[in-house]
Amino acid sequence: MKVTKFNIEGLIKFKPKIYKDRRGYFFESYNFDKYNHILNQKFVQDDHSFSKKNILRGIHFQYKNPQGQLFYLVTGKLFLVVVDFRPKSKSFLKHKSFILNSKFHEQIYTPPGVGCGFYSLEKINHLIYKITKTYKPGNELGVIWNDPSLNIKWPCKKPIISDKDKKYSQINDIKFTNYKDLMIL
Repeated sequence: MKVTKFNIEGLIKFKPKIYKDRRGYFFESYNFDKYNHILNQKFVQDDHSFSKKNILRGIHFQYKNPQGQLFYLVTGKLFLVVVDFRPKSKSFLKHKSFILNSKFHEQIYTPPGVGCGFYSLEKINHLIYKITKTYKPGNELGVIWNDPSLNIKWPCKKPIISDKDKKYSQINDIKFTNYKDLMIL
């Protein structure tokens, strides 16, 4: 397994060793001993997101009980963006984007306090992700996908967005002091 780290502390890309032959391929999508050695995290919930083409989800994060997430795209192609919402981080409000293609079987791990959003590039997109803390609706905040202060170069102009995601605030409307005090102004 190849491990790549980035300038957002705790953000990691995993590239598994794939065994191919005439029948197809095999790889370990998760092995507690190998991943725990690197992440030192236990996962408590698995989620599955299906998105059609041109769907944009996010940018979401949990400010109470923040979650680490391990993303694996089973089918499709996504433009994935992660944003550091940890007020004391050196990369606070910095973002990193990835093109995830299911052909390559890469996984992205986002540490607690780093939020994400994605845009679906193909007709069928199945994203599976492991989470370190269970999801609680009252603990979630979001930032509008096209917030000018983030300056994310999304590969779309008019994505399909949920009503919930359309109502998210801009960064300037959220007071980031620490997770206990985080609030919308």
